[in-house]
Amino acid sequence: MVRPVRKSAGVTAGRKRKVKDDFFEVDEVEEAVFMGSDDEGKAAGDASEDEEEDEHERETAEEKRLRLAKDYLDNIKRAQGTAEGESDDDDAVAERLRQDALDAMGHYRRKIAHRVALPELPLTSEFNLTNSGGRFLRGPSLAVTATALTHDESTVFAVSKDGSIFQYDVETGKRSRFGLTNSKKTSYGSGGGGGGGKNTKSNEPLTGTADWIRPAARQANRCGLLSAAVSSDGRYFATGGGDKKVHIYDARSGDHLRAFPGHKDAVTCLTFREGTHQLYSGSLDRSIKLWSLEDMAYVDTLFGHQAEVLALDALRAERALSCGADRTCRVWKIAEESQLVFRGHCLTIESAAYVTGGEWITGSADGSVQFWRSTKKKPVFSARDAHGIKSNPRSTINNGTNNINASTGNGNVEGEEDILEMKEQRGAGTIGGAAATWVGSVAVCRGSDVVASGAADGVVRLWKVPDASGRVLMPLGGLPVRGFVNSIQIGRSGNVLVAGVGQEPRMGRWLRDAKAKNGVVVYRIPMSEETEEDREAVDEDEDEVEASDEE
Repeated sequence: MVRPVRKSAGVTAGRKRKVKDDFFEVDEVEEAVFMGSDDEGKAAGDASEDEEEDEHERETAEEKRLRLAKDYLDNIKRAQGTAEGESDDDDAVAERLRQDALDAMGHYRRKIAHRVALPELPLTSEFNLTNSGGRFLRGPSLAVTATALTHDESTVFAVSKDGSIFQYDVETGKRSRFGLTNSKKTSYGSGGGGGGGKNTKSNEPLTGTADWIRPAARQANRCGLLSAAVSSDGRYFATGGGDKKVHIYDARSGDHLRAFPGHKDAVTCLTFREGTHQLYSGSLDRSIKLWSLEDMAYVDTLFGHQAEVLALDALRAERALSCGADRTCRVWKIAEESQLVFRGHCLTIESAAYVTGGEWITGSADGSVQFWRSTKKKPVFSARDAHGIKSNPRSTINNGTNNINASTGNGNVEGEEDILEMKEQRGAGTIGGAAATWVGSVAVCRGSDVVASGAADGVVRLWKVPDASGRVLMPLGGLPVRGFVNSIQIGRSGNVLVAGVGQEPRMGRWLRDAKAKNGVVVYRIPMSEETEEDREAVDEDEDEVEASDEE
């Protein structure tokens, strides 16, 4: 008979007895002291954090401003790095503060135009986009009507006439449909990611398609998108089109957050006020509306345009720039509830973009590019037929005081030879016709002296903005692009240019270029290294904007 093994206290079968070592033995008093010190340290840390939070809650508005200002100065000093002396350090901080203040007012300008080194435009017969340094990103089935480039220049959004929304990675060229999620029950038709396709089997609207985009019979045009904008912090993405609503998305997740009704016709243009979540929208109903995305609410409506509003732009100041088919540009002073009216020579001003708070450029349906200043009621400079000379041999370039005959070159305006030489280059080729010369898009490299304009003549043209004493837009060259350039975006660094192209113009089907492709073209602009002398601040007087009569 086998007797069971008896387990004594502290002894486990199959294990060795633990031997205590007096060296590692800690008595209860010491353990209590150690535990108490840990608890006291943690409690002290929590108490200090609570005290800081209480101090922040109890501080007045003036104390809060002072604290934030000190933190801001500390961050600037750390960003500037070590300096040779205290005086040099103070000068660097003062210069940085001055630059930030001017940038916030929209008056800061860097000199980068002289650093742009564009290659010579190829002959049309020898054109190849890859050899020219560009990259084409395939997109929707119909023409791209608008693009939006994020502030960090990493992502570009594109919308189309078919209602689709595409998101592209600028560096890799990877694309994805935006706004909808793929599933087994969802089959995308020609409408694309946000478009109004139909199920191929049942001919019913797609189950994954948003309600606002599903077209009924003979309503396919309602799904077309005509405008897009992304906020400065990359949080919100907005679109608008034929359904008369402004749609707000989460730019990171793609979720549809809100649809704002209110416009009585198609939404043609959108822009965010820089550094805020305030959105401006323009429409064919001749009105401009303000929206607050912080509150997800309607704010105000601006009336004044006598015809369709076609383009909008805004800087950090509480003002907006608009243009339309009533031959006017308007600067809207939101806080003062007033507007300044500037009249052009062409019946339709297709596009507009701010250079600084008191300067902007526009593109017109007659093929001209204008440069405006808020101190003048009419354009300071107008380059007639900037995107190709029409059959009219008496086309001229006008700068307000001097006329240049584009066919003979008569005149004495600075930059005349460069402009005439650029007109003779064709780049990627064009379908021809009057509609191919319409300047449907302009763009500005924020805080610099470089602007761009696009039509359907096969070239996106870059220009140098004159300084305070100059009056002439100087051509820098061009980038070959085939098709109608309906949208242009230039990154703040000046190294990236994105063009949304299509076979048709943005607002209609007056002409079709069958050799063009619908999509996005990305160019890396070659530039030389920046020096300290390349930075210039333009400090303008805000009071000078009162040069135009109000309506």
